[in-house]
Amino acid sequence: MNKLRLITGVFSFLVSSGPGFNFTMAILGFHSAPQTAKMTIQIDAQIVLKPLQMEYAEAVFEGFDADVIRFLPLDEPPQKLEETQAFIAHSMAQMEAGTDGVWAIEHQKEFAGCCGIHGIPSRQPHFGIWIASAQQGKGVGKKVVRHMLPWAISNLDIDFVKYPVDKSNHRSIHLIEGLGLELSDNYTMGNRKKLDVDEYRLYKSPGNSIP
Repeated sequence: MNKLRLITGVFSFLVSSGPGFNFTMAILGFHSAPQTAKMTIQIDAQIVLKPLQMEYAEAVFEGFDADVIRFLPLDEPPQKLEETQAFIAHSMAQMEAGTDGVWAIEHQKEFAGCCGIHGIPSRQPHFGIWIASAQQGKGVGKKVVRHMLPWAISNLDIDFVKYPVDKSNHRSIHLIEGLGLELSDNYTMGNRKKLDVDEYRLYKSPGNSIP
């Protein structure tokens, strides 16, 4: 497989998993797809999500390191800045089409990682997130997950949102269980590097929200 395609796919896992999706344009509940995918989202006074743009290329390249990919189906992080730039260009095109939303996470105005919602027109999109090593342990990931899963349910025309996590990523599994989500599926992902993925879901149903 072409390395660039693999890296783009792995970034999408963060922000991924499961079978292919229909990326046909769709009309969302409260906003058109492109508008929703390009929204800036304020999590709290310290954390803000901004649509991923090329200005974040160096920060993403430096932050997406060997520690981050431990639980991803990738043997090594991108070796060239151009690979990260290609991923960002791809993400920007997806946001413009309204199929995906990909955000840079800023914590106290510093780059902290990325998150995204992929496969929006499928009505069963998947959410993913990675936090740069220097920003881990500050509760950033938990706050983003706690905000964004209900946000997807409230703002997108979907049936449910998936959150796939490698089964050996005990910290993320604990975070998910602490948010009251339930395990819905399990599957293997990856080529040479295999991941045993647990998939959690939040459904759009009355009273179904994260505490």
